[in-house]
Parts: sequence; structure tokens; C-alpha cells
Amino acid sequence: MGFLTTAASTLGFGGLGGAAASSKKGREYLFGKPESFDQTSRLGPEQQALYQQLLAAGQGAGAGGAFGESADYYRDLLSNNSQNFDQMAAPELRRFNEQIIPDLAEQFAGMGSGALSSSGFRNAAIGAGTDLSERLGALRAQLRAQGAAGLSGVGAQGLGQFNENIFRPETNGLVGNFFEGASRGAGQAAGAYMGGR
Repeated sequence: MGFLTTAASTLGFGGLGGAAASSKKGREYLFGKPESFDQTSRLGPEQQALYQQLLAAGQGAGAGGAFGESADYYRDLLSNNSQNFDQMAAPELRRFNEQIIPDLAEQFAGMGSGALSSSGFRNAAIGAGTDLSERLGALRAQLRAQGAAGLSGVGAQGLGQFNENIFRPETNGLVGNFFEGASRGAGQAAGAYMGGR
């Protein structure tokens, strides 16, 4: 670059070269710049806020907004004290207590005195309780799977590629273009001279 600065001064770019070379843009204009890779976001300014919310939702509870509330819902499904599971299990428990056990008691009461204290009634009640437990266990497993898939989806979105790499080729600048043109012209002149001999 020192050679080009000296050459620029010699060729009459001295004032221009001295002033322009003092700033980065001026140096790039005169002498060009090397190739580079730049990374730029594909998200607009209004999308950046949503993206930050998405990242916060993936990292912890209470992020707020649509992403935060979705992530909190999925976290609840995965927790050991899931309020959503309790709400879904409540109708099954109510049906068990208000219908299944009373129906069994009525059925065994019709068999005569002592039937409610019999092993048959006890086994039937245990069987109904086991059935309820299995159904609630299946529901719990299903909700946990939904929670894991949903939370993984939030995390995967946060890991998405929202930037793009831009290749910027090398540029010659004013001085480089001048010398390139001069050398090309000199080469053509020499070729014409040699061809004319």
C-alpha cells in the first residue's frame, strides 16, 4: 500500500490521496479492500423483539408473550405437580368417586347383607381403582410426551438460522484500477508494436 500511496502522489492524486487515505472509506476508495465475509440478520427490527422473546422462553419460565406462555404450558406438562394434568384428571376422579364406586356398592348391596364387606366387593373396588390408575398414568405419559415435544420445538426454533453470510469480493480501488488499465494498455501497445515489426 505504501507503493500505491507514493504512486498516487506521483501521478497527481497527492492531495486526494493524502486526504482520502486518512479515513477508512477513503483508503478503500483509493486502494480497494480485501475479500470478506459479513454476517447479517434476516430478521427485521420488529421481528428481533419476537426472536428475543423466543430465546428467553427457551431458557426459562416467565418469559411472557406467546412464546413464553407456550413454553410455560409445556414445562407444566413435564413437571411433577402439573396443574394441567390435575385439571384433566379431575373429571376421571369425580366419575370414579361419584359413579363407579357407588354403582359397585349398589350392585353388591343387592346380593344381601354382608356383601359390601365381602372379598368380592373389595376385589371389584381394587380392580376399578387399578383401571383408573392405569388410565391416569397413560394420560400423564401422553401429556409429558406433548410437553417434551413442545418444549423441544421452542428450543429448536431458537436454534434456527436467522443470519446469512454474505461474501464481499476483493475490490481494486481507484489506484488499482488505474494501474490495471495502464498495464493492460501498455501490454496492448507492446503487442501492437511487436506485431507491426
